[in-house]
Amino acid sequence: MITIKTFVPAVAVAGGLSAALLGFGAAPALADPPPPPPPPALGEPVPAWAPPKPAEVWIGQPVVWHSGWGGRWGVWVNGGFIPLTSNPVTGGG
Repeated sequence: MITIKTFVPAVAVAGGLSAALLGFGAAPALADPPPPPPPPALGEPVPAWAPPKPAEVWIGQPVVWHSGWGGRWGVWVNGGFIPLTSNPVTGGG
């Protein structure tokens, strides 16, 4: 004899499996990822008080001015800035 306590859950599970087989449910995420930011290969305008540029290229990357951390010369590699000079304002790192 089938009781209501076993019949209702069995129908619910069967309905869920049927819906999954037919493709109902959560939609797949098909959105394109956002484009990467443009590389800052040209750098920023160099202020008049900036120290001389240490080199034109470093390991194939152009040496550019970056105003962060008080300003310094360095290169952009994989979206990260590698400083090549110390902070000209404080004279330190």
